[in-house]
Amino acid sequence: MSFVEIPIATIVIMLICIGVSFFNSSLNRFLVSHFVGWKEYREMQKEIAEYRKQTTQAMRSKDKKSLEKLKRKESQILNMQKKMAKPQLALFAISFSYIFIWWFVLTPLYGNNIVAYIPGFGSITVFLWYFICSFLFGTLASRLLGIMPIE
Repeated sequence: MSFVEIPIATIVIMLICIGVSFFNSSLNRFLVSHFVGWKEYREMQKEIAEYRKQTTQAMRSKDKKSLEKLKRKESQILNMQKKMAKPQLALFAISFSYIFIWWFVLTPLYGNNIVAYIPGFGSITVFLWYFICSFLFGTLASRLLGIMPIE
C-alpha cells in the first residue's frame, strides 16, 4: 500500500485528532495557569505524589508513628487536591465535546468502513483509528507543551 492509496479518512481523522489534542493541551495549560498557577500546580503535584508514596510505605511497614504524622497532613493534601481539581473539572466538561466529534461527525461520515490499515494488525474502522490517533497525538501534544506527569 502506497501513500497515494491511503484513504482520505485516515488523514482527516489524524488531522482532527492533532487539532483536538493541541487545543485540549493548550486549554489545560491555560486553565491550570489561570486557576492555580503553573509553578504552584507542579509543586502541589510533587507534594501529593510524595505524600502518597510515604503513606503507602508507612502502611506496608505498619509504622503507626509515621501514619499519625501523615494523618495530620491529610487535610492540607485534600485542600491541594481540591484546588487542582478546578481546572481539571472545567477541562473534563469541555472534553465531552470531543466525543460528539466522533459520534456525530466521524461515525456518520465513515460508519464501519475501513479508514486505516496497520501491517500486522489489519484493517481499522473509525472508532479504533480515532482512539489510536487521540492517544498518540494527545501524548505528543502534552509532551510538547510541557504538561508531563510527575514521576
